Amino acid sequence: MLMRATLLLLGCCAVAAAAHGKDAKQHGHRKGEYDKPHIMLMLADDFGWTNIGLHTQDQEVQTPNMNSLAASGVELDRHYAYKICSPSRCSLQSGRYPVNVNVVNVEPTVHNPSDPVGGYAGIPVNMTTIAWKMRSAGYRTYMTGKWDAGMATPTHTPMGRGYEQWLGYYHHANDYWTEGLPVTSTGTVDVCGNAYIDLWSTDGPANTLNGTAYEEELFTNHSLAMIKNHDPSEPMFLFHAFHLVHTPLEVPQSYLDAFDFIHGSPDQRRPYAAMVKYLDDALGMLVEAVKDKGMWENTLMVFVSDNGGPIYFPAGANNYPLKGGKMSD
Repeated sequence: MLMRATLLLLGCCAVAAAAHGKDAKQHGHRKGEYDKPHIMLMLADDFGWTNIGLHTQDQEVQTPNMNSLAASGVELDRHYAYKICSPSRCSLQSGRYPVNVNVVNVEPTVHNPSDPVGGYAGIPVNMTTIAWKMRSAGYRTYMTGKWDAGMATPTHTPMGRGYEQWLGYYHHANDYWTEGLPVTSTGTVDVCGNAYIDLWSTDGPANTLNGTAYEEELFTNHSLAMIKNHDPSEPMFLFHAFHLVHTPLEVPQSYLDAFDFIHGSPDQRRPYAAMVKYLDDALGMLVEAVKDKGMWENTLMVFVSDNGGPIYFPAGANNYPLKGGKMSD
């Protein structure tokens, strides 16, 4: 089933006007630099329809950066995505409907030996992906965050799918502080007793980073570095896939303290609201970095959720007045 999800088209894509005349001179741009806009694809995880300030005045929803960006952009309020993580992400990366690429949220280790093409979790290896298409158009391709679109072979990974640099994890979720795979993250016990650490960089395990900071801080810093080091004369495609606001509901204490006015039992709304605020702050930092780089006037930013917000325990999303949520049929 398809779920209604928030989608915002943000930023200024001044492809024609700013590339010529006094605007180009004022900003120091070379002729032709704006032929291809920079593209930032921001994907939230398990983000509820009413967990953005556009859709509510409730004080527990604090998203000033999203609200400000949407005011100067476009909200597509009839956008639909698949009901669960991996099929939605496989659809996004492959440009195909989930029914034609993947409709099950299986473990990354699942294997059907009778099917050498599509017998692994994620996107079948014979399908083209968005990053390869962007590279063929001359874009530099960077990724940060959750993958959940296959990992069985090098071809299934972000690098095998066309991304030049990546920091993130393969599974449906991991622990925000340790990058481990406890039951609270994956919902299952794997053959290794959930002993793995799931944090990877372009060249292999990111074993110098796991456990050093809140995971979203690591991810934000990675994307900030990609923006800082990018040559603006080349078009940039940055895919930033937040872990937020997927379970486990973990967030720095300072954010949790800011929402101590939320009460209830079980108390999942409070950490969820705090995590939404962290997401909004991180989004604001990425926008400011692009502005500081002088790239914003030629950037298209897309912010979207992978599926409806989960309303079952222990998640704490709010999709009102829409019916159902993540995994709803």
